[in-house]
Amino acid sequence: MHRVLIVAPSYVPSSYPPTHRVRFFARHLPEFGWEPEVVSVRAEDMGEPADPDIHRLAPAWLKITRSDALPLKLTRRFGLGDLGYRSLLPMRRVLDRVIEERRPDLIFIPGPPWASFVHGPRLLRKFGIPFVIDYIDPWVSAAGADGRWWTKAFWYRQLALRLEPNVVKHASHFVAVSDGTNDGVRVRYPWLPADRFTGIPYGFEASDFDALRAEPRANPYWDASDGNIHLAYVGAMLPNGFETLRALFRGVLMLRDSNPALFARLRLHFFGTTYDPNATEGRVLPVAREMGLGDHVTEHPKRVPYLDALNILCSCDVILALGSNERHYTASKIFPNILARRPMLAAYHEASTVCDIVRTANAGELVTYSDESPAEEHSGEIAAALVRLLVDGSYDPARVRWDHFEDYSARNMTRQLAAIFDRVVGAASEDAPARGMAGAGAHG
Repeated sequence: MHRVLIVAPSYVPSSYPPTHRVRFFARHLPEFGWEPEVVSVRAEDMGEPADPDIHRLAPAWLKITRSDALPLKLTRRFGLGDLGYRSLLPMRRVLDRVIEERRPDLIFIPGPPWASFVHGPRLLRKFGIPFVIDYIDPWVSAAGADGRWWTKAFWYRQLALRLEPNVVKHASHFVAVSDGTNDGVRVRYPWLPADRFTGIPYGFEASDFDALRAEPRANPYWDASDGNIHLAYVGAMLPNGFETLRALFRGVLMLRDSNPALFARLRLHFFGTTYDPNATEGRVLPVAREMGLGDHVTEHPKRVPYLDALNILCSCDVILALGSNERHYTASKIFPNILARRPMLAAYHEASTVCDIVRTANAGELVTYSDESPAEEHSGEIAAALVRLLVDGSYDPARVRWDHFEDYSARNMTRQLAAIFDRVVGAASEDAPARGMAGAGAHG
């Protein structure tokens, strides 16, 4: 069995998206001939809230080595909070030690935190071990591209623009949660061959819902018997998502005139809208109040524990899945949204892979928009979709094409990743004798 070392500063007990990406892959890699091991950061140094349940969902057998990171209290004084940069030097020493002891065949580095990508070229140079990087989100994005040099986003982008070229020059393969993210990398580096890029969505782990059903819990956020209709959105509200949010609110407001009885019962709940563990100010409620929906909207800006989030999805009357105006934004939360088996309203850019997933599985009402026809022009469709869900009962879990949805299981996603690992290691093995002969000739 081959060995892969996964460099994941953000892992259990965090329940941020990179944790799920890593635990999904790690659970299934042994089935496809790969023994995973993780190097992460100590929980007390992560600066991310600990999830009380997430350890139950991670593989108990997985070997994890922990590294220090510079204390967040110290680095924040200088405007540095990113876990990748804070852990860069301490993790360097830990990685060297682990590699010397275990001699993995491959290194796999998901990002964010993207600064961890820079370990790849150094470890390749020192140990000759190939590495694969995984773009969970783009390292270089529109954030900070507005030229406002006094903002943190500007300087993070400048760092990315300087560090990314050396990483992509030496990486053996590029994985991303969507082909669109890979396309962005290829635009910046057109000399990279197309066969070194593979899109692998997050996928889903059905056993997460088994864990929830094994220990049922109450939903403390609303009274299910109050006669109202409860709609729930779970996840961060990103800067590029507010256009979609406003389109949703306009659609709800249209019901005030067309179906006032339905409108009066609507209650929209938003959970975990910011990554700030100490957040007190919401991002959604101010918009709702501005648009006259303050009495219909509640917001819990802090992230809720992962199993509580799944419980919210399973308890609500309608799940809200909202995209952004970025063409290829692919939210990992679309998978638990569908697995919750509740009526769902999804509003996404037509280029997002979420649209293909929802359409293929027939998993709910889908409203799409585009660069030419932005979300604000589709509020009427959102209102009509809500009526179909709440009045006509258009959603039936028996009509969801679960066999098609199975294509996105974490196991099938991991199968694709393991095949990439096999090719990379095979190519590295073929190149090794050639490098040896070249070296011998140079010294002959």
